[in-house]
Amino acid sequence: MTLIVGLEGQDGMVLASDSRGTIGDPRSLTAVNDTHKKIFKLSDYCGIATSGATELCNRFIDSFKKIVESKDLVNVDDIVQELYEWGRKEFRQWFGAMQFVQPRGQQIIDHRPNIVLIVVGYNKNTDGANRIYLFTSAMDFVPQLCTSGHMLGGVPQYAIYLMHRLYNPQMKLINIKRLASYLIRETATQDPKVGGPVRMAEITLDKGFQELTEEEINKINKENDEQNNKLREFFFKE
Repeated sequence: MTLIVGLEGQDGMVLASDSRGTIGDPRSLTAVNDTHKKIFKLSDYCGIATSGATELCNRFIDSFKKIVESKDLVNVDDIVQELYEWGRKEFRQWFGAMQFVQPRGQQIIDHRPNIVLIVVGYNKNTDGANRIYLFTSAMDFVPQLCTSGHMLGGVPQYAIYLMHRLYNPQMKLINIKRLASYLIRETATQDPKVGGPVRMAEITLDKGFQELTEEEINKINKENDEQNNKLREFFFKE
């Protein structure tokens, strides 16, 4: 499983993820692999985070990146439109059209494997607007535009609570990077389907897409840990 995060701040945007892949039925015995890559650059001003079967997501993104490059797409809205059209066609070619199945007494589900995508970026060549979009194969890749400044995918339950408590659209880029890492690492303490090193990329209008180094992320995590310790100390004060 996984947790992927898209955040909007005053002066930039962030994509973040854990790096854990879970093998087996989560209701029973499982094994984990903490080396998975789930954040990818689509253009100089647009990135994507993936959740679902890792190998399937990798194949999907690898093919889509070639489409983006061949058409020289830069703006997030142009890439999103292409992802909608190409994604539906590609998934149907692999697994057939959507056929909803309803096991007795259970929720209606799509018979195909489900993948979740968060796309974050700017319309660099037009109005400069920033966007966060959610795509799911279960919704046949219909683009879902986020207007709240934040989007989560994968295992979002704990992160949703923290997001509602802590996120503010007036946050600066450094703050949303801290928050993104905090959401993932706090979720990992409660749900073993999320874990491993945090991966992160920032996107700004002046510098474009930049993936953070391990050193940069470790610095953010250290700052978060120091703040957590201060909070614990506060509750022990007499």
